[in-house]
Amino acid sequence: MNYVVALCIPMVLILLGALVKKLVRGTAFQASDFFLGVELSLAALTSSLIFIFEVSGSSTADQSKAVPLGIFTASCLFLFFVVMAFHQDWEKRPQNPRGQFVWLGGFCNLIGIGLLSSFVLFVKGIQ
Repeated sequence: MNYVVALCIPMVLILLGALVKKLVRGTAFQASDFFLGVELSLAALTSSLIFIFEVSGSSTADQSKAVPLGIFTASCLFLFFVVMAFHQDWEKRPQNPRGQFVWLGGFCNLIGIGLLSSFVLFVKGIQ
């Protein structure tokens, strides 16, 4: 049950993110509303950085998480830049909606979902 909650809450937030993009813009839904790879990757990176400060101020038992957490944070940062690079390339190509869907809606979103889910399931852990 904990796994369902740990994964469902981020997925609901992803859908809310798409809705917020639409509401802020004030027009009908667009495909770009669902290109959330940047936001998801940034959320995972931010969560990881916050958790670093949480672990650094805790007991020595939690200090064993420091190295894996550092590796995860560095991976998040690298993949965040990868996602940013894809967005920089593909958002300028509205004439190729299929490519945008594959790279921004598929590949980049999967990276972001993977990072956020990895943080929730493996880094922070389910208690």
